[in-house]
Amino acid sequence: MQIRNLLPTDYPAVAAIYQQAIDDGNITLAMKTSTWEDWDADHLPNLRFVLEEEGLVLAWVALSPVLQRTGYQGVAELSVYVDQAAQGRGLGPQLMDFIIGESERQCIWTILSFIFPENVRSIKLHEKFGFRILGTQEKAAQLRGVWRDNTIMERRSKQLI
Repeated sequence: MQIRNLLPTDYPAVAAIYQQAIDDGNITLAMKTSTWEDWDADHLPNLRFVLEEEGLVLAWVALSPVLQRTGYQGVAELSVYVDQAAQGRGLGPQLMDFIIGESERQCIWTILSFIFPENVRSIKLHEKFGFRILGTQEKAAQLRGVWRDNTIMERRSKQLI
């Protein structure tokens, strides 16, 4: 098992894993996966990785800029997804540990996550890695005609701040 940089050729597997989260209905507000070009433009080039085993992508993690304004270059939003067939093997924690280390090496001082309050498993994973709940964004957006809240979580670097 290894974690490595995400390549354009990995995107079909990345999109398939993300589609599982979309189909779940309790993980993301997205209704469909993006094209590679849109996904590539939305994520920081040096902070996106896959976890693979025997050439098979089992999970992925990436950071996206939160704001494009000057001064916010060190603030990013986290995405971490594990293939349903590989869940329960500790891959999420491996990716969280890895992305936190990489983010600090690349001067990211704040990582944000927006998580449905019902996604307790994800909230607990984030807390394990030093994220704290900032609050709840009520009725953040509609998903399939239902208003959904977001729990906003934040991890601040102890090395960079």
